[in-house]
Amino acid sequence: MRVFASRTSLVSLKGLEVFVIIFGALMGVTALYVGVNYPSSNAVAQQQSGPYRLTLMEIMDTAWNSSTAQPQFFMIGTSGLQPSGNIQLPVRTLIQLTIISYDTATADSSDAEGKVTGTIDNTVYVINGTAAMGTDVSQRWGQNETSVPGATLAHTFTIEQLGINIPVVGGDAEIVYLYLNQTGTFPWICLTPCGFGHLGMMGAMSMLGWMEGQITVY
Repeated sequence: MRVFASRTSLVSLKGLEVFVIIFGALMGVTALYVGVNYPSSNAVAQQQSGPYRLTLMEIMDTAWNSSTAQPQFFMIGTSGLQPSGNIQLPVRTLIQLTIISYDTATADSSDAEGKVTGTIDNTVYVINGTAAMGTDVSQRWGQNETSVPGATLAHTFTIEQLGINIPVVGGDAEIVYLYLNQTGTFPWICLTPCGFGHLGMMGAMSMLGWMEGQITVY
Protein backbone atom coordinates (compact mmCIF):
# COMPACT_ATOMS: atom_id res chain seq x y z
CA MET A 1 0.00 0.00 0.00
CA ARG A 2 1.38 3.35 -0.98
CA VAL A 3 2.05 5.82 1.83
CA PHE A 4 0.94 9.29 0.83
CA ALA A 5 2.60 12.47 2.04
CA SER A 6 0.90 15.85 2.29
CA ARG A 7 2.37 18.70 0.29
CA THR A 8 3.00 22.22 1.53
CA SER A 9 4.37 23.85 -1.61
CA LEU A 10 3.22 24.39 -5.17
CA VAL A 11 3.66 21.48 -7.53
CA SER A 12 6.24 21.84 -10.29
CA LEU A 13 4.18 22.25 -13.46
CA LYS A 14 7.10 21.36 -15.66
CA GLY A 15 7.86 18.19 -13.76
CA LEU A 16 4.23 17.05 -13.76
CA GLU A 17 3.88 17.72 -17.48
CA VAL A 18 6.90 15.52 -18.14
CA PHE A 19 5.65 12.54 -16.17
CA VAL A 20 2.12 12.83 -17.60
CA ILE A 21 3.54 12.70 -21.13
CA ILE A 22 5.70 9.70 -20.23
CA PHE A 23 2.83 7.94 -18.50
CA GLY A 24 0.52 8.58 -21.43
CA ALA A 25 2.90 6.76 -23.71
CA LEU A 26 3.25 3.84 -21.30
CA MET A 27 -0.47 3.54 -20.64
CA GLY A 28 -1.51 3.79 -24.29
CA VAL A 29 -1.62 0.02 -24.41
CA THR A 30 -4.59 0.03 -21.99
CA ALA A 31 -6.82 1.33 -24.77
CA LEU A 32 -6.13 -1.61 -27.07
CA TYR A 33 -8.49 -4.04 -25.39
CA VAL A 34 -11.57 -2.10 -26.49
CA GLY A 35 -11.66 -2.53 -30.25
CA VAL A 36 -14.23 0.10 -31.16
CA ASN A 37 -14.18 3.79 -32.00
CA TYR A 38 -16.22 6.31 -30.06
CA PRO A 39 -17.04 9.78 -31.39
CA SER A 40 -15.14 12.65 -29.84
CA SER A 41 -16.78 15.92 -28.84
CA ASN A 42 -15.41 19.40 -28.27
CA ALA A 43 -14.91 18.37 -24.65
CA VAL A 44 -12.80 15.31 -25.38
CA ALA A 45 -9.47 15.04 -27.14
CA GLN A 46 -9.72 13.32 -30.51
CA GLN A 47 -8.82 9.65 -30.43
CA GLN A 48 -8.36 6.75 -32.81
CA SER A 49 -9.62 3.83 -30.73
CA GLY A 50 -10.26 2.61 -27.23
CA PRO A 51 -12.53 3.94 -24.48
CA TYR A 52 -14.20 7.32 -24.64
CA ARG A 53 -11.68 9.63 -22.99
CA LEU A 54 -12.18 12.74 -20.89
CA THR A 55 -9.29 14.62 -19.30
CA LEU A 56 -9.79 17.17 -16.53
CA MET A 57 -7.15 19.50 -15.13
CA GLU A 58 -7.56 21.03 -11.68
CA ILE A 59 -5.55 24.22 -11.25
CA MET A 60 -4.85 25.70 -7.84
CA ASP A 61 -5.09 29.43 -8.56
CA THR A 62 -7.22 30.83 -11.37
CA ALA A 63 -7.91 34.55 -11.29
CA TRP A 64 -11.47 35.26 -10.17
CA ASN A 65 -11.02 39.00 -9.96
CA SER A 66 -8.16 41.46 -9.49
CA SER A 67 -7.60 40.37 -5.90
CA THR A 68 -8.79 36.75 -5.67
CA ALA A 69 -7.63 33.46 -7.20
CA GLN A 70 -9.49 30.21 -6.64
CA PRO A 71 -9.24 26.57 -7.79
CA GLN A 72 -10.91 25.51 -11.01
CA PHE A 73 -11.54 22.35 -13.04
CA PHE A 74 -10.93 22.58 -16.78
CA MET A 75 -11.52 20.09 -19.57
CA ILE A 76 -8.71 19.44 -22.01
CA GLY A 77 -10.12 19.37 -25.54
CA THR A 78 -8.94 19.67 -29.11
CA SER A 79 -8.49 23.43 -28.70
CA GLY A 80 -6.81 23.38 -25.28
CA LEU A 81 -8.36 24.18 -21.90
CA GLN A 82 -12.16 24.46 -21.99
CA PRO A 83 -14.87 25.20 -19.40
CA SER A 84 -16.09 22.27 -17.34
CA GLY A 85 -19.57 23.58 -16.59
CA ASN A 86 -21.28 21.11 -18.92
CA ILE A 87 -19.50 17.81 -19.49
CA GLN A 88 -21.08 15.39 -21.97
CA LEU A 89 -20.53 11.63 -21.70
CA PRO A 90 -22.03 8.69 -23.63
CA VAL A 91 -24.27 6.16 -21.91
CA ARG A 92 -23.37 2.43 -21.74
CA THR A 93 -19.83 3.10 -22.96
CA LEU A 94 -16.49 2.52 -21.28
CA ILE A 95 -15.16 5.95 -20.23
CA GLN A 96 -11.56 6.66 -19.27
CA LEU A 97 -11.44 9.75 -17.05
CA THR A 98 -8.05 11.28 -16.28
CA ILE A 99 -7.72 14.01 -13.65
CA ILE A 100 -4.48 16.00 -13.38
CA SER A 101 -4.04 18.09 -10.24
CA TYR A 102 -1.82 21.19 -10.06
CA ASP A 103 -2.72 21.78 -6.43
CA THR A 104 -1.67 20.92 -2.89
CA ALA A 105 -3.36 18.95 -0.15
CA THR A 106 -6.12 20.66 1.82
CA ALA A 107 -6.17 20.70 5.61
CA ASP A 108 -9.08 19.06 7.46
CA SER A 109 -10.22 16.77 4.63
CA SER A 110 -11.61 13.52 6.03
CA ASP A 111 -10.65 9.96 5.18
CA ALA A 112 -14.30 9.34 4.24
CA GLU A 113 -13.97 11.88 1.43
CA GLY A 114 -10.99 9.89 0.16
CA LYS A 115 -13.04 6.73 -0.49
CA VAL A 116 -13.50 5.84 -4.17
CA THR A 117 -17.04 4.94 -5.25
CA GLY A 118 -18.88 4.47 -8.53
CA THR A 119 -15.88 3.72 -10.72
CA ILE A 120 -15.19 0.30 -12.20
CA ASP A 121 -14.01 -1.89 -9.31
CA ASN A 122 -14.31 1.22 -7.07
CA THR A 123 -10.65 2.01 -7.72
CA VAL A 124 -8.55 4.94 -8.91
CA TYR A 125 -5.11 4.56 -10.48
CA VAL A 126 -2.97 7.21 -8.75
CA ILE A 127 0.18 8.37 -10.52
CA ASN A 128 2.79 9.95 -8.28
CA GLY A 129 3.57 13.59 -8.88
CA THR A 130 6.64 15.22 -7.36
CA ALA A 131 7.24 12.20 -5.10
CA ALA A 132 8.34 10.13 -8.09
CA MET A 133 10.48 12.79 -9.77
CA GLY A 134 14.18 13.54 -9.55
CA THR A 135 16.28 11.44 -7.18
CA ASP A 136 13.36 10.19 -5.10
CA VAL A 137 12.85 6.60 -6.26
CA SER A 138 11.16 5.37 -3.08
CA GLN A 139 7.69 5.84 -4.55
CA ARG A 140 6.15 3.72 -7.30
CA TRP A 141 4.98 5.49 -10.43
CA GLY A 142 1.42 4.46 -9.74
CA GLN A 143 -0.97 1.91 -8.33
CA ASN A 144 -4.67 1.20 -7.88
CA GLU A 145 -6.30 2.47 -4.71
CA THR A 146 -9.78 2.03 -3.25
CA SER A 147 -9.25 5.02 -0.92
CA VAL A 148 -6.66 7.65 -0.11
CA PRO A 149 -6.00 9.43 3.21
CA GLY A 150 -7.88 12.69 3.69
CA ALA A 151 -4.59 14.44 4.42
CA THR A 152 -3.53 13.94 0.78
CA LEU A 153 -6.69 15.36 -0.81
CA ALA A 154 -6.76 18.61 -2.73
CA HIS A 155 -10.38 18.18 -3.83
CA THR A 156 -12.91 15.61 -5.00
CA PHE A 157 -14.80 15.14 -8.25
CA THR A 158 -18.19 13.89 -7.12
CA ILE A 159 -21.44 13.04 -8.92
CA GLU A 160 -23.67 12.23 -5.97
CA GLN A 161 -26.75 11.17 -7.95
CA LEU A 162 -24.69 8.52 -9.74
CA GLY A 163 -22.86 7.41 -6.60
CA ILE A 164 -19.48 8.52 -7.96
CA ASN A 165 -16.76 9.97 -5.74
CA ILE A 166 -13.24 10.41 -7.09
CA PRO A 167 -10.71 11.79 -4.59
CA VAL A 168 -8.23 14.19 -6.20
CA VAL A 169 -4.79 13.83 -4.64
CA GLY A 170 -2.85 17.10 -4.57
CA GLY A 171 -0.09 17.18 -7.20
CA ASP A 172 -0.87 13.76 -8.70
CA ALA A 173 -2.60 12.48 -11.81
CA GLU A 174 -5.32 9.83 -11.68
CA ILE A 175 -7.15 7.52 -14.05
CA VAL A 176 -10.54 5.93 -13.43
CA TYR A 177 -12.89 3.96 -15.65
CA LEU A 178 -16.63 4.61 -15.64
CA TYR A 179 -19.65 2.92 -17.17
CA LEU A 180 -22.84 4.94 -16.94
CA ASN A 181 -26.17 3.15 -17.37
CA GLN A 182 -28.66 6.03 -17.28
CA THR A 183 -29.16 9.14 -19.34
CA GLY A 184 -29.90 12.58 -17.94
CA THR A 185 -28.22 15.64 -16.50
CA PHE A 186 -26.55 15.33 -13.11
CA PRO A 187 -24.66 17.91 -11.02
CA TRP A 188 -20.99 17.34 -10.25
CA ILE A 189 -19.28 19.07 -7.35
CA CYS A 190 -16.09 19.22 -5.34
CA LEU A 191 -17.01 18.11 -1.82
CA THR A 192 -13.73 18.97 -0.11
CA PRO A 193 -13.16 21.71 0.77
CA CYS A 194 -15.35 23.49 -1.74
CA GLY A 195 -18.70 21.87 -0.97
CA PHE A 196 -21.05 22.26 1.93
CA GLY A 197 -18.59 22.14 4.81
CA HIS A 198 -17.21 24.96 6.94
CA LEU A 199 -15.84 26.82 3.90
CA GLY A 200 -18.72 26.18 1.52
CA MET A 201 -18.96 27.32 -2.07
CA MET A 202 -17.75 30.89 -2.07
CA GLY A 203 -16.87 33.37 -4.81
CA ALA A 204 -15.98 31.79 -8.12
CA MET A 205 -16.53 28.31 -6.74
CA SER A 206 -20.28 28.91 -6.75
CA MET A 207 -20.17 29.37 -10.54
CA LEU A 208 -20.68 26.50 -12.98
CA GLY A 209 -17.40 25.40 -14.48
CA TRP A 210 -15.23 26.22 -11.47
CA MET A 211 -15.68 23.60 -8.75
CA GLU A 212 -19.15 22.48 -9.76
CA GLY A 213 -21.04 21.87 -12.97
CA GLN A 214 -23.23 19.42 -14.83
CA ILE A 215 -22.72 16.00 -16.40
CA THR A 216 -25.02 15.25 -19.34
CA VAL A 217 -25.19 11.54 -20.13
CA TYR A 218 -26.66 11.01 -23.59
